[in-house]
Amino acid sequence: MRWLRRAKCPKDLWRRLPSFSQEIPPSNKGDCQPDFIDAKASPESSQEKQVEAMQSKCYQILLIGEDPSRTQTYTQMLQEAEDASFEVAKETNWQSTLERLAMGAPDLPLPDAILWELAASGSAALALLKDSASPLWSVPFVVLVPENQKPLGEQMLQAGANECLVIEALNRDLLQRALRYAIERNRSENSVRQWERRFEDLFENTKDILFTVDLEGNVTSVNKAAEEIMGWPRNEALQKNIKCLVAPEHTVLCNEVMRRIVSEEPLQHFEIAMLRKDGRKVLLEANARLIRSNGKKDYVQGIARDVTERRQLENMVRQSQKLEAIGRLSGGLAHDFNNLLCVINGHTELLTEALQPDDPAVRSVTQIRKAADSAAALTRQLLAFSRRQVFHPQIVDLNAIVTETERLLARLIDEHIEFYTALDPALGRVMVDPVQVEQVIINLVLNARDAMPQGGKLTIETSNLDLEEDHQLKLSQIPSGKYVLLSLTDTGCGMNEETQNRIFEPFYTTKEMGKGTGLGLATVYGIVKQSGGYIWVYSEEGRGTTFKVYLPRVARPLTEARPSRHIEISKGAETILVVEDAEPLRALTKEFLAASGYTILDAANGDEALRIAKSYAGTIDLLLTDVVMPRMSGKPLVEQMAEIRPHTRVLYMSGYPNDGIVQAGILANGVALLEKPFTRELLSKRVRQALDEAALAT
Repeated sequence: MRWLRRAKCPKDLWRRLPSFSQEIPPSNKGDCQPDFIDAKASPESSQEKQVEAMQSKCYQILLIGEDPSRTQTYTQMLQEAEDASFEVAKETNWQSTLERLAMGAPDLPLPDAILWELAASGSAALALLKDSASPLWSVPFVVLVPENQKPLGEQMLQAGANECLVIEALNRDLLQRALRYAIERNRSENSVRQWERRFEDLFENTKDILFTVDLEGNVTSVNKAAEEIMGWPRNEALQKNIKCLVAPEHTVLCNEVMRRIVSEEPLQHFEIAMLRKDGRKVLLEANARLIRSNGKKDYVQGIARDVTERRQLENMVRQSQKLEAIGRLSGGLAHDFNNLLCVINGHTELLTEALQPDDPAVRSVTQIRKAADSAAALTRQLLAFSRRQVFHPQIVDLNAIVTETERLLARLIDEHIEFYTALDPALGRVMVDPVQVEQVIINLVLNARDAMPQGGKLTIETSNLDLEEDHQLKLSQIPSGKYVLLSLTDTGCGMNEETQNRIFEPFYTTKEMGKGTGLGLATVYGIVKQSGGYIWVYSEEGRGTTFKVYLPRVARPLTEARPSRHIEISKGAETILVVEDAEPLRALTKEFLAASGYTILDAANGDEALRIAKSYAGTIDLLLTDVVMPRMSGKPLVEQMAEIRPHTRVLYMSGYPNDGIVQAGILANGVALLEKPFTRELLSKRVRQALDEAALAT
């Protein structure tokens, strides 16, 4: 037995069912031409095996025929099936079938297949089949035609029937097999269509870019995610070559990737920068492979994920970790450096006092002092970057600080730079150290000035900003909350991406040798972080730069200004225990205080200080101790000292205060601190102040 129709076009070949080991009936849709059964042909053994391989199933058949005797014969043929069950419902004509389906007749469920015997009115049935829009269109049709109406059978096939059998050549096996194959083929096609819909849904709704390009790189298909991420409508994207969408710096990479894919060389996933329609860059993590058809290279299929935000966040984390490490190193260096500066400054003071005003050596001493002062300024900047300087927070109006600083800025900015301010009159309050915030503004303005050597425009703005949970600034790691925003925008030369990634590093500068220390923006970063804020920068080469400082907004009254208290610099007769591990600084401090009339006891470390406290017979009025020392630091020493001599006052000195006396940059409650490097005058003031005030808590 041969099938009524054979596959005559390639699209029929893919519809073969996996349950059949060899050939199964192809779909009769498309351009395939039907032929008819040879009534005398015997069944082929391979097709018998196919039938035996089919699982036993129950099929619902709707039989349409006008002749009761013949419909009974067909019914009997089907009911004699051994490996399947055919349940047959009967209708006399096509029109009545449509009417009952339209009425939703409960006794006529949608069948698995329709067996339709065409009578003399076959032409009318053909017109009904073409004109009707019915659920029956999803049901396979097997039509029965007399030998003399084969042309009608061909027309029925073209109109949508699945199979056409000649009545005179019909037998039980042929009828059963034709219906079962029609049903199974229809189910297979329905399954394929369902999977096609699922694939289309997956293709369109995935968040990753799915694409295909031909071997020349011309885009042949993209999904909805590609439109959203790249900004190109699909119809425009399909007119592009992938090489035209690549960022210029990755053109060589794109060419190499395409070459390796087409050559079928091993290729891991890769990252490539693409250009959106609006010109912005998008970093994609992609993977692609070559697809072959009929053994020939056909096209390239790929998937890509937008990793722009992820990479920016990773860079920010790495940058933050790097700055944190540099900060710890800078703070440690500042501690030892401040000890040296104290000794240098102290001895220059002693030399100045010992020399006559007209002595030629006075000039050299003065230069030494100036150099030491410059070094002390650099040390303070390092401490600011490492967030180790002492923080004196106040509730302030940022507008007032900008206005006050504006007078100074007028002298710093060249005349060819236009300077504007736009201050929000309803600006909220912030808790910051006003002196340090003033330093932030000055450093940012100086940076902007240097970026506009030929002139330009500089604008300082303030505003309130409420960032919600889903705000778009998460790339800058700024959490949601209420902020006061300080913005500085210039129209200068701008910065490239590499410079932006390093601008907050200490000693990094793009200026000429001798025109910058590289600590200005590092200081800004440290002050902002120590103030609990965040800083964000955006810049484009040739277009300018914007710095935005986000400071937490507080709902508290302004800090009242306290009148400065004048302290007389006078000599004293009290006993002071000086604890300092750096011998030159300890000797200098002892000399300064002894010259003012104090009795001085000194120790190189905490253990030695405790021994002196226990053995000294007289009163020790003040403990002047360094904070950072080997073996025992300042805070444990003070705690143990309080048990031995509870009435002894305490004054810390440090160029690198640690968490023992400073919490988040703020002096702990009841702590007095003398910051290094200090002068003789400042030392005398702080010692006198500590002795005259009430005993400090430890």
